[in-house]
Amino acid sequence: MPESQATPTAQTETSPLVRPVNGEGKNIILAMTGTSGAIYGLRMLRALLINEFNVDLILSEYAMYTLASECGVDITPANIGTLFPEIIMLKSTVTFHNNLDLKSEIFTNKFVTSGMIICPCSMGILAGVATGQAKTLIEKAADYAFAFSTPLVVVPRETPVSKIHLENMIRIIEAGGKIVPAMPSFEYSPKDFNDLADFVAGKVLELLLPSESRMA
Repeated sequence: MPESQATPTAQTETSPLVRPVNGEGKNIILAMTGTSGAIYGLRMLRALLINEFNVDLILSEYAMYTLASECGVDITPANIGTLFPEIIMLKSTVTFHNNLDLKSEIFTNKFVTSGMIICPCSMGILAGVATGQAKTLIEKAADYAFAFSTPLVVVPRETPVSKIHLENMIRIIEAGGKIVPAMPSFEYSPKDFNDLADFVAGKVLELLLPSESRMA
């Protein structure tokens, strides 16, 4: 068949990958670990900022290395606006926290958060969260989320998974957390890795936030 007469490829129509929500200055804790898949954390941060959330960001010791090696990105307080030029930073803030700071302001009585996200999450950190290790700020913040019934969403990325990994995920679910594996969908004809990561970020927001905060 001549190229001019070729049947066009059907494209699946889908809703936006990240549905708009009413962030309205709410605080969200976002933790990134050093497992491969830094793009998921980067696009999760973007999704939170464009929806006007104030993000308390915790980077593990190896997260910065993975962000640099996989995405060519070094996230600092000074360059957030450069990394996300489409974001109105006057309506969103990013507060950096040291993962080794177990006396963080996150644990003061004045701190209020609408939830916590660990994206991407290594199986080592997942195990620490599941067993209440609280040896790092990420693990301790997750432990507090369980204790105060604050929404917690974990995005594990490693594969394959073992029985131990699955049992730890079940522990987190039984404790009240949610698991969103980094398994992007291809039904909406993604154009690049950003689309794949945005799909996962959208699923996290849908689980993290009550339905009344989502916008049509």
